[in-house]
Amino acid sequence: MKIKVQAQHLQPGDVVGSKEIVARVEAGARTPPGKVEVTLCGRNDSIRGALWGKYTQINVERADA
Repeated sequence: MKIKVQAQHLQPGDVVGSKEIVARVEAGARTPPGKVEVTLCGRNDSIRGALWGKYTQINVERADA
């Protein structure tokens, strides 16, 4: 199911528009206020981090629960 969610409500396993899979979402002590750190896993097991505003709307594909 395709839905739009705020970055702070992303869940592990969500597939974002770039076809990367969300591995982790967190707001740690070093994260600026109003931001979340998102760890994404891409093709070929590549891993990258992204810093998104926590209210940013993200299109995701989520498995039906």
